[in-house]
Amino acid sequence: MDKIVYQIEESREGQHFLAYCPELVITGFGDSAAEARSSLRAEIAAYLEDCETLGILDDVLIDAGFYDNDEVWMSSLVTPPKEPRIEFL
Repeated sequence: MDKIVYQIEESREGQHFLAYCPELVITGFGDSAAEARSSLRAEIAAYLEDCETLGILDDVLIDAGFYDNDEVWMSSLVTPPKEPRIEFL
């Protein structure tokens, strides 16, 4: 599987933390923000592996708003890093 760049939104619900990926509509939970992010990444990995096994990964990513930039699958919700600019003085 290629590298996939997606958005993570974090929030706190009482004493628990949530990490949410809006593109894939997947949520991870934990007792800390780091634990919630880790849970989310595990859930996303399992989902994408299942999609790859079924042969539908590319279609699922495209339907979720991702595009392939020849290096990674990039979410349309994530702003790609700017190209370094070289200035001559």
